[in-house]
Amino acid sequence: MALQSPRPTLRSFGTPTWGGLLLLVFSLGWTLPSMAKTADTGRGVTTSWLQRTSQAQQPELIVILPRALQGTEKKACPEGREVHTVDEELVFYEEWELEACVSGALLAEQMDQVNAVPFTHEQLDILKHKLDQLYPQGYPESLIQNLSYFFLEVTPEDIHKWNVTSLETVKSLLKVSEGRKTDPQVAALIARYVAGGGQLDNATLDTLASFPPTYLCSLSPEQLGLVHEDVLREVRPQDLDACRPLQMDVLYHKARIAFRNVSGSMYFARIKLFLGGASTEDLQALIPQNISMDLATFKKLKKEALLPLTIAEVRKLLGPNLEGLKAEEGNSPVRDWISRQRQKDLDSLGLGLRGGIPNGYFVLNLSFREALEGGSHLLGPGSAFIMIPALLLVLILN
Repeated sequence: MALQSPRPTLRSFGTPTWGGLLLLVFSLGWTLPSMAKTADTGRGVTTSWLQRTSQAQQPELIVILPRALQGTEKKACPEGREVHTVDEELVFYEEWELEACVSGALLAEQMDQVNAVPFTHEQLDILKHKLDQLYPQGYPESLIQNLSYFFLEVTPEDIHKWNVTSLETVKSLLKVSEGRKTDPQVAALIARYVAGGGQLDNATLDTLASFPPTYLCSLSPEQLGLVHEDVLREVRPQDLDACRPLQMDVLYHKARIAFRNVSGSMYFARIKLFLGGASTEDLQALIPQNISMDLATFKKLKKEALLPLTIAEVRKLLGPNLEGLKAEEGNSPVRDWISRQRQKDLDSLGLGLRGGIPNGYFVLNLSFREALEGGSHLLGPGSAFIMIPALLLVLILN
């Protein structure tokens, strides 16, 4: 009688570990070629069957896994591909080879050669990444001086980390930027230079005149006084968002001169961007021209210029845009102007504005103390409050 040998099970193939791994392979449909090589005859038959089953069920896994393995192997620079000098041979390097084989220190040392090689934009991105890794706190000025056309690859965020003290460096970077869409970088460069105490000469201001005026708010009032009038014709609203009051004062007076030969609605269309530097008298002079100032411009007026305007003047200044005051009644400077008006006069506008001087109250101007020569020391902080009852008594008796 022939003895039947038991059918081999997964666990019978070697150790329990082998059986467990084989079960995992079978359940996932993966192929382990190394196991097929080391398996004995019985195991090889089973492994061959598993391979065929895997290929039928999960063909994509056999492709995906080798790619994942290749990605890890490419992190090291291949032997013989190490880069010791920057030359045109690097153009033929794959991007992962540039990342693995080029050092940031080499790029910084041979920046002139970097600019001489016709790298693709993708390759330049990798080279910039290498420099950024070398100088995470910002490029040193020794490197900035030699950037040349590599300057076109940096961002305004990069430039704000720099310390630029040389006007010659500024001039060289402006030269390579001419005719290119680099106005954010140029604005950041000028801002960094001026913030470090740098002064722009007339030649540099002449060069800047060919760029969009995004740099204006980086200049000091003195430097703004030297800006060409033609530059003001190219100004956009966003170019003045960061300007301070003293800067707006200078720009407004320059704009008045630049647009002196323009009149009527065309004049207002040009000058309105600069009205943040206008005085009360300048605003009052606009009223007879029957302009209709928009609320965006109105909100940018200097508070000290806006507060003295009467309700009638504001009505004429805004024209059909007057109703926009309601939406701004809680915001400065509209709120500050409202607080200076009598509530009954505000009610006459029919806008429902609130926050004016309540009816029946009157305002005391305490600034009269400053007009007293030699006697201001006699009036202490409480003097005005002492005089109020006396003033009230006079009003009642009258």
